[in-house]
Amino acid sequence: MSLVEVKDLVYIYGQNTPFCTTALDHMFLQIEKGGIKAVIGHTGSGKSTLIQHLNALLQPTSGQVLFDGQDVNASKEISYRIRFRVGLCFQYPEYQLFESTVYKDIAFGPTNMGLSEAEIDAAVRKAAAYVGISPDLFEQSPFDLSGGQKRRIAIAGVMAMEPDLLILDEPTAGLDPRGRAQILQMIRDYKDKSGKTVLLVSHSMDDVAETADEVIVVSEGKIAMQGSVRDIFSRSEELMHMGLTVPECARIMNDLREAGYCLPAGIFTVEEAAAALRDYLRGGGAV
Repeated sequence: MSLVEVKDLVYIYGQNTPFCTTALDHMFLQIEKGGIKAVIGHTGSGKSTLIQHLNALLQPTSGQVLFDGQDVNASKEISYRIRFRVGLCFQYPEYQLFESTVYKDIAFGPTNMGLSEAEIDAAVRKAAAYVGISPDLFEQSPFDLSGGQKRRIAIAGVMAMEPDLLILDEPTAGLDPRGRAQILQMIRDYKDKSGKTVLLVSHSMDDVAETADEVIVVSEGKIAMQGSVRDIFSRSEELMHMGLTVPECARIMNDLREAGYCLPAGIFTVEEAAAALRDYLRGGGAV
């Protein structure tokens, strides 16, 4: 059984008004357990609307969203419980920090789950370790910390609920290269250590290539493609037709091949490009 199954999902904003817009148009999607899945699509493609359906923040105009075989909108009680199993971290989550200490902010979700003090403490410490926040910071105000630390604390607050599916909407947006690298490594470590499923929504094709196992492409309210990183980014012309790009490394390597350098196709990350160029130079390659 799939972890998530989207069945004939339709969502219309402003229904029965002159401003009605179909955001999701009879969408079908299956997400299996485990790994990091990336969702990509141009602005207005339906990505954000889709992820808000996965934990019942939005209710379908028609169709269904099943989580572990259960309709997330079957009742108010089920929708409430699903929001702990499907953790959604919006873009710029640090703007949602509000507690007086780092500890209290991370503990907010587990507290609302009705856990005991001991269970809450264990959840806070576990989530803080996932994101690299030291217990030394627990009694500090989150507003006194750096931007990157604030973001990690906000993400830890969602991780502390130990959701079966963690959804991260543009988690590296606005960060400098160092902060971006830290967040991406954090996501990979979390997946490896927790065994949970991560859904990464991103405009950065480089982030997707470096982090994801599978890519889901959303276009005009439908799933246009779904497959491995290599499979999806190999279809560059189709992606460009949908207003998307391929990772920067892929473009550079394609330009080098077109200039006559004998380099392999299907390279999408800095590590792969560096290895290919080293092999080329060791072999005495020339144009």
